[in-house]
Amino acid sequence: MEILASCLRSASAEAWKSVGATILRELSSGRLEFDSNHVPASTFSKALGFPISLTHFNVDAPLTYRRTWQDIRSNKVGVKVIWFIRRGSLEILRSNGTCVVEAGHAGILDSNAPFRVKILGDKCRVHESFQIIVPPDLFLTHLCEAENCDEALTLDTPAGHLAQSLLALLVEKGEQLSRKTAKTLTEGLLEAIGESIGVRQNGARRQRLVDRRLVDIEEFIEMNLTDPNLSYAKVAECCGISPRYLCHILKENGKSYSELLWRSRLPKARDLLVSTATRNYSIREVAYMSGFKSAAHFSRRFKATYGRPPRNYRNAHGIAGTCQLLPEIAAADA
Repeated sequence: MEILASCLRSASAEAWKSVGATILRELSSGRLEFDSNHVPASTFSKALGFPISLTHFNVDAPLTYRRTWQDIRSNKVGVKVIWFIRRGSLEILRSNGTCVVEAGHAGILDSNAPFRVKILGDKCRVHESFQIIVPPDLFLTHLCEAENCDEALTLDTPAGHLAQSLLALLVEKGEQLSRKTAKTLTEGLLEAIGESIGVRQNGARRQRLVDRRLVDIEEFIEMNLTDPNLSYAKVAECCGISPRYLCHILKENGKSYSELLWRSRLPKARDLLVSTATRNYSIREVAYMSGFKSAAHFSRRFKATYGRPPRNYRNAHGIAGTCQLLPEIAAADA
């Protein structure tokens, strides 16, 4: 792992500020507070930068991490942060109550909702944890039903043990992995976390007739994503059902047609933006390949979901496309 910042206990409060600034840059902006009379010894490291950010934190004094509405308005990042606690604990205070995450458990923080987190040590005053910063698209794809999860997540299940093994592998080998391998292992990790907490989408769904029909509909949409004319009526006709019955299926499962469509198209577009095979494609080409009728519409949808325009998202992942945008597209992508 690469050490991003560290501080000795004998250091001054000013010296610790660089550690705090690094932590907030990697996680989400906010405030880190501690007793200025006891500067904490700490190390903050990074094991992986794509497709998730995987960091490791050691500290020997209590800290408080706050994120307010003011922080959210000034920096709306939209990520979810999964904390794996190795030593010590995490006390999370949200508007709906308090949750304590003990060692051997995990907790999820939403950067778009205010919170106060107390980072606490064990009997030896040591806190050790890993943080998985998950982009919205990956969370939407693999852990969407954990969107409002505000409880501590037990990892003492077969899937939880698998998640811990995959996490250990990413920590140990993260710097050596290709982007493709890192993506595959990361998706396995998120699926294992989802299965461990009982929210794996396909496994949790009861197989009633309408549920089986929904699977057929989702598969048809997935296979025809690039069709810009993939309308409600067309999906119903090709799946052999009436539009009214399609409406019934979606309502029974608490979904809408647009949700099914964008949940499939936007992750595909995200992959095209950062893939080595399509890194030089223009925003217009990525939009059309993902089934959007216009680059402007694509840019608006992408920004609304991921918090930044497609071009900025691509650049943030270290890929600056060589193709120039047309003026009207550049304006939509601003």
